[in-house]
Order: sequence, then structure tokens, then C-alpha cells
Amino acid sequence: MKLIAIDMDGTLLNAAHEITPFTAQTLKKAVEAGIYIVLATGRGMTSIRPYEQQLQLQQPIIAANGADIYYEANIEGIKNYIAFDDVQRIFEVINRINIPFWGFTDQGEFADRELSEEEQMKCLKIGVQSENEQLLKSFYEEAQFFENIELTTSGITNYEMNKKGISKAFGLSELCKQLQIPLENTMCFGDSGNDIQMFKVAGFPVAMGNAIEELKEIAQKTALHHDDEGVAKAIQHLVLNKI
Repeated sequence: MKLIAIDMDGTLLNAAHEITPFTAQTLKKAVEAGIYIVLATGRGMTSIRPYEQQLQLQQPIIAANGADIYYEANIEGIKNYIAFDDVQRIFEVINRINIPFWGFTDQGEFADRELSEEEQMKCLKIGVQSENEQLLKSFYEEAQFFENIELTTSGITNYEMNKKGISKAFGLSELCKQLQIPLENTMCFGDSGNDIQMFKVAGFPVAMGNAIEELKEIAQKTALHHDDEGVAKAIQHLVLNKI
């Protein structure tokens, strides 16, 4: 095993959005053993940074569902922006049905505010969020026909959009090319819909105990719940104990 890609929310982080000391120590041991530990998340870099600084591992990062790839923690690799026309099309629907939204540009995060033209030209990801099922359904009924958009979800209350073809699978594949690591020598952890494509390309996908059933069905193993340090315990058992 040469690289382990790990989702954050619902996977690496517990319900309090924390990385426990045991988990941090386990990831450090894996890096010391020569294994890349890659945060592979739908989050943008602004909200990833505090965790990356806590871990102090200086590892690659797959952010914004694969739209923002860092070859090392502070070395930018590949950015894939949603086309300007598609951004405008998305916001036309968002504004018409009046659904809360958020997302990331190369300058940081935004939420429920009008974006400048410059920001719209540098959109890495756009998401919508609502507890209102009908509102989400109304958005999905239009967004599913956006030809140039990759539509996914990280929970039952949201939809997430990237440029077509951009996903955590794309991020993992591109990172492995850069690092010259075969995909079959990779492991990944995840819990939700935006992890599905990554599970299909990684050599050894591991679903969390709290993961959606679709992930569990295609996983090689199922780890413990994210509140029970499932990632760390699986890495200890499946990787470190075998070195």
C-alpha cells in the first residue's frame, strides 16, 4: 500500500468535527512508514487548512471533490474550474427557486451572496443545501440535465457540482500519475455519495460503518463508525500491522 486517500466529514472527523489524538498518531506512523496520507474531501482549502496544520504531515490534498489538487500541502497542482456559462446557468436556477448555496473559488469560500464576474470565472465547486425536500427536488430536476456538470451529493440535504468529469476519482488518478503510484496500490475511506467514483478506481476501498449502503456494497472492507476512530483502527489493522 503506497497511498491512502481519506474523506473528512463522516470519515476521518468524528461528530464533533475533530481528529482524535489516536487518529493523528496513526496517520503520522503511516507517513513515517512511507505511505502517502491524502485528505480527499469535498471541502475547500480554507476549511481543510486547520486540520492539515494540526496533522503537520505535509502531504498531498484532494480538495473540492477533485477540482483542487495539491501535490503537497503547500504546492498547488491542478485546478479545474466550472465554465463561466455553466456557473451562470447554475445560479439562474439557484436564484429562481431561492435555495441556499455555497461553494469555493480559488480565493476561498462563499455562501448565499452574489459573486463577482471574476469569482464566477474561478469557481471550483458550487453546492446547494436545504432541509426542504421539495426545494432540493426542484433543484435536482433541473440540475440533472446540466450537460457539463458533475452532480453528486455528500448528504441527504445537499447537491454538489463540479466541472464534468471532476470527482475524487479524477483527483486520485491525477495524483497517482504525478507520484507514479499504480491505482491498485491505493486505499481509500469514505461514507457518502461523493466518494462513490473514488471507490471504483482505488485498489482497496474501505467504507465507514456509518457509510451509505452503496459504498458498503462496493467496498473491500467496512471499518468502524467515524465516531469510533474507524479510519485509524482500520489502518492499524489492515496496513501498519502488516508492514
